[in-house]
Amino acid sequence: MFKGMLNILFPKYCPGCGEYLDASDLKLCIPCLNALPLMHFHQWNDPRFADKFYGQIPLVQGTALLHYHKKGLAQKLIHQFKYHGRKDIGQWLGHWLGSELKTLETYRGLSAVVPVPMHRSKRRQRGYNQAAVFGAALAQAMDLPLWEDLLIQTKSRATQAKQGRWGRVVHEHEFHLNPNRQTTQSPQAILLVDDVVTTGATLAACGRLISRALGASLSCATIAIA
Repeated sequence: MFKGMLNILFPKYCPGCGEYLDASDLKLCIPCLNALPLMHFHQWNDPRFADKFYGQIPLVQGTALLHYHKKGLAQKLIHQFKYHGRKDIGQWLGHWLGSELKTLETYRGLSAVVPVPMHRSKRRQRGYNQAAVFGAALAQAMDLPLWEDLLIQTKSRATQAKQGRWGRVVHEHEFHLNPNRQTTQSPQAILLVDDVVTTGATLAACGRLISRALGASLSCATIAIA
C-alpha cells in the first residue's frame, strides 16, 4: 500500500520510452527490458572486449552488460544515470552484472573493484562519480571490497569521445595513484570498472597505471561498450 501511494504521489516513467511505470521498484517497462541490447562476453568467454585493448594493457578478461550506440536504449539509461541523478539505474545495472560474474569461475580470485576516478570539479558538478556508484553495487554483489580512492584524476578535460587522438594520449598522464591512501593489502587481481567504453582511452590509461605501479593482474567491467 505504501509503495502504491508513493507511486501515485511521485510517478515514475520508463527512461527508455517514457511510459508510466505502475510498480515503484521497476527501472524499465517490460517491453524495454526485453529490448535491452545485452552483451554476453562473460557468459561465452567472448574475447571481443579484451581484443579492444590488445597491445595497450595486459587485460586478462573484460566484459560489458550492454551495447551502446547513439539514441539507443543503453545511451538513454546511462544518460539518466549520469546527468539526471538516477543513481538507482547504475546500482541496478551494477548488481545485475556483479551477480552474473560471481557465478563464473573466471572472475573468482579478484582482490578488489576499482572504479575509474573523476576529477573533483566534475564530481561537485554531477554530485557523484557514476563509475563508483556502478562499481559499489557490482562489488557488493561479488562480495569484494571497493577501492574507490585507489586512483585520482588530477586534471579535468572534455569527454574522451570529443577529443582527438592527441587528446586521448595526453589523457594517460592525468591519472595517478592516490598518495594519501594507506593500505597493508597488496592487490593481486583488480577489476577496473567504468560506465561506458568508447575509445577505450580512459580504461587503458588507468589499466597501465595499475599494472605498472602495483603489478596486479587486470580485468575490466563496464555497463556498456560502443
